[in-house]
Amino acid sequence: MSKLIKIGNKVYDFGTKNESFLQTAYELKTLGIKNFYFMLEVKNPHTGVQDIDPYDPNLNPNQIGSVLLECKQNPWYFFREVARVPAGGAPVPFKALLHRSACAMVWCYMRNIDFMVCQPRQTYKTTWITLLTEYAFLFEAKKMVIPFMHLNEGKVLKNTADFRDYITALPDYLNPWMEETKLPGVKSIRDDRDKHRVSIKVITSAESPEKARDKLRGDTIFIGFIDEWEYIPYINEVISGGTPAMLSGRAIAEQTHGRTCVMYASTPGDLETDTGKTAQHIIDMTPHFHEGLYDATDAEINLFLITATHRFDDEQGTKVVDEEAGINVPVKDPALIDAPQSTRVYIEFNYKQLRKTEKWLREQYLGALQSGELAEYRRGVLLDRFRGGDVALFLQADIDYIKAITREPDNQMIIKYTIREKVRIFHLDIYKHKIFQGDLTLDTPYFDVYIPYLIGIDVAAGGDGDNTAICVVHPYTLEVVAELQSPYIGLFDLMKIITFLAKTIPSGIFCVETNTVGKAIVDFVQETKLEHRFYHDPELDMTKNATTMREDEGEFMESKAKSKQYIGTYVTPKVRKNMIDLLKLHVHDYRHLIYTKGLVNDITSLVKIKGKVQAGKDAHDDMVMAYLHTLFVLYYGFDLTRFGIDTSRCSFKKPIEAVHEYEKEMEERVIDNMKPYEHPTMYEEQLLDELTGRSEVPMVSTMTGTDDYGYSANDYVRNSPEYQVRPDPPHEESSLILNSSDYSFLNSVNTFY
Repeated sequence: MSKLIKIGNKVYDFGTKNESFLQTAYELKTLGIKNFYFMLEVKNPHTGVQDIDPYDPNLNPNQIGSVLLECKQNPWYFFREVARVPAGGAPVPFKALLHRSACAMVWCYMRNIDFMVCQPRQTYKTTWITLLTEYAFLFEAKKMVIPFMHLNEGKVLKNTADFRDYITALPDYLNPWMEETKLPGVKSIRDDRDKHRVSIKVITSAESPEKARDKLRGDTIFIGFIDEWEYIPYINEVISGGTPAMLSGRAIAEQTHGRTCVMYASTPGDLETDTGKTAQHIIDMTPHFHEGLYDATDAEINLFLITATHRFDDEQGTKVVDEEAGINVPVKDPALIDAPQSTRVYIEFNYKQLRKTEKWLREQYLGALQSGELAEYRRGVLLDRFRGGDVALFLQADIDYIKAITREPDNQMIIKYTIREKVRIFHLDIYKHKIFQGDLTLDTPYFDVYIPYLIGIDVAAGGDGDNTAICVVHPYTLEVVAELQSPYIGLFDLMKIITFLAKTIPSGIFCVETNTVGKAIVDFVQETKLEHRFYHDPELDMTKNATTMREDEGEFMESKAKSKQYIGTYVTPKVRKNMIDLLKLHVHDYRHLIYTKGLVNDITSLVKIKGKVQAGKDAHDDMVMAYLHTLFVLYYGFDLTRFGIDTSRCSFKKPIEAVHEYEKEMEERVIDNMKPYEHPTMYEEQLLDELTGRSEVPMVSTMTGTDDYGYSANDYVRNSPEYQVRPDPPHEESSLILNSSDYSFLNSVNTFY
């Protein structure tokens, strides 16, 4: 029985029989999502559709009409109450199981946002995209071709066969082939009814870049499904070649209020291959979906897609940088209405977020262990984009550990400001830690007002999608408590963000790189009251005292330019080497403190090529460098008490120091019997005395004469500096003659056969 609740001007069914929808709503509620119930909506409750069983064979035409109307107007109802998933061996198809990733996919589909989804195998990734394509095929697609793409024909035909089975599992009044004598073939699925004219096109991977560009050309693309796209060769050429067809379909959909959504699904690719590296680059350049968007307005969603794709290039905000095209686009509308926006997001959820248990994980591991496919387990189950081979920088055990403990952010702070009537939004990921005194005047008291947090800043140079990265580190526990990174942060944006952080973290110390672009930040700092909040060399204070007394403007500017050299961290080759040594130390000894997503992703992408440590191809090291700026200041900074940092309170070192002290103590207790003493000992003399009755130590000499072999003490003296020569034993000539009894004895005791 339904349980309808009206919230605002909409009605929701909290009594649905599909419990997975209620469970997903509950999960979103526990995450703090206010609009957690949107997937329970009923558009036409006055028709009683919420209490109709779509599979009742006795439905009258009015009831069937109510179901069809609700399905047409409300995709959530179709997936919640009507859709069925056939399974091999199951007596009947089962209901669609909704989880957080599926919820995100449907949400994007309903807003005409393309998506790339990554989640573990056997968590209904392909199932839900097939269901979305099924809905489009039945209710929204008209006179169009829907491409299905996979690595090879066998795999893509399996997807089309599943798609056909999903449709035939529906009630008869929803089956477009009910009046046909036979079902369409898996290569020729189509609906030729006058109001539809929809077909499925089978596409496989290409053997060359030229052929790849032609794969999606020719047809206007509204709906599409590209499976395991991270493994498809020349995927970048496939997407770029099909972009005009996708944009054409999007433009038509906007004019006709139609549907458009290209869906990509895959498990993580292999970063040792060109295909995997290309996929990683595409993911890095794609805005990442977050569930906070469920509470956003349409304007805020559009703004997110704009700001996640472009950045302002000058202080006035008069230009938007198109990173992919490499051009500056003038912005005419102050509200950014005309600015191009991203049409695609990246969705990723791990097995825990999709309700899989540790027992399930163990079963997957044991199966992979038995089949010898542990690498596939790491990618397909743990979503591990690992890099192996000789170019790896760290021990694989350490990398596996930090990946295993990687956490999702606990909260997000929205940094929002306006530049000449243009709104800018960035998200600061927050990780919980112990706070003794928060700022109660803020709505988000995530930081201790008395802790001098180290705020590392690595400023992007502006090319190849470099990120400007900010890493906030607790100086006493070494916990990373906040991260922010984006390739779309311009210098003026960064100045705004620094000002925001200075207010939010009142005792924080900024550690900025000042090699190239960072010099402009120093110029900004010197014109504000924040100068003392930036780490600087002691000579900076002396320079300031000197410059304030001078009245000559020329001398003042000269001194000011000189003082700039002492602010922040200037990364010389020696400094970089020290930083990398610190990183190696911390990845091994303090790996339990490395758990934030941005930092772990960048660390795992580092490689060593020709002796130089750098990010792998199509990867970045910006968050690592921001992190290392804080470590470098903490380890090598001069007189940190000037900034309120008491290094004696650094508790993160104590466990490791205790372990090292214990290991040293145990090592000293070990006696190596193979290692000779540096001087003669009484034990050696005693042995010599027992053998020969002579010793150089009188107190242990108890015998005289020769040993059992007829040697005296003098016979054991080294006559040569290189060899110890022992003379033949004294004997009589007759002693060398063996008689027959001697031979018999030797034969009896030497039986080797």
